[in-house]
Amino acid sequence: MLRKITLLGIVALVAVGAGQANEGKELRVSGEVVRASAQTLSVENLTGDAVLTCAVPARLAEQVAGVKTGDKVRMVCVRYRGRKAELVKVERLVAKVPETKPVEKQEAAGLVAELGPGAIVVQGEQRLACRVPAEKQAKLEGLKVGERVKLSCVAHVLVGLERYEADRPAVQEVRLYGKITTLSRDRVTVLGEAGSLSCFVPATFAEKLVRFAVGDSVKMMCRGSELTYLEKP
Repeated sequence: MLRKITLLGIVALVAVGAGQANEGKELRVSGEVVRASAQTLSVENLTGDAVLTCAVPARLAEQVAGVKTGDKVRMVCVRYRGRKAELVKVERLVAKVPETKPVEKQEAAGLVAELGPGAIVVQGEQRLACRVPAEKQAKLEGLKVGERVKLSCVAHVLVGLERYEADRPAVQEVRLYGKITTLSRDRVTVLGEAGSLSCFVPATFAEKLVRFAVGDSVKMMCRGSELTYLEKP
């Protein structure tokens, strides 16, 4: 195993500064503290292939006392000709906190495709599967596969569930003036200038048909395909 290089003047570790006072050479290193005492401080560079050791002057002894092995630091030393490198500055490296992305809320409206005590899957325009925590289990009571729901989840954990009926298109109402061409207890057909219209007769309306006969001129109104109004003008 190759021995690590003790850096007291090796260019591989040192970013040589321009400190030229008294022919001093500035040495810098960023990495992990491998040895720390009141007399010396040794720091291994980030790549782990060299160590810089610097003597600790009395004025920095108190600061170095707070440094321990394993700490990540940035160290600056100066070496004067014929003397050992001496510590000038040491500061801790602050680890960057990774940016956290905001948790996105997932929503889906559609039919319950899968259902279990701990999970629910809804299939709409998109498929959404969510875990159901214990405090949300009550929302699944009475729910069945095939029911229509609106699902809200955060990080695929259920936060809201709403049961609903799909919006039904508005039923069109049609009116027509003309003559009855067919008449039965179930259906009546009227032919007018706008064309022919045939409507189903609801049970509540059947008894009223005894007042009408084929050929009668009438005013008829239907909602969708169901008779709602039939009178002679």
